[in-house]
Amino acid sequence: MATTASPDADILAGYAEQDEFAKANRISSRTVARYRNQPNGLPWVEFGGKVRIPLDLGKDWLRSRIRNPNQRRKAG
Repeated sequence: MATTASPDADILAGYAEQDEFAKANRISSRTVARYRNQPNGLPWVEFGGKVRIPLDLGKDWLRSRIRNPNQRRKAG
């Protein structure tokens, strides 16, 4: 029994092209590429010859990079 996807199903929903991701986050496309190439870097997939960033995983990656201020330093 064959199943057919609904016309509204979009396999790329939730993904942004690298250039779109960079523009939306006010950084250069080169910076996004550098983040992708770091150890434990920004998740990405190449699909249709274009680099795409999964938005949910991109947010998780960014959250994992949050740094808290050094509590031993006095506020100035």
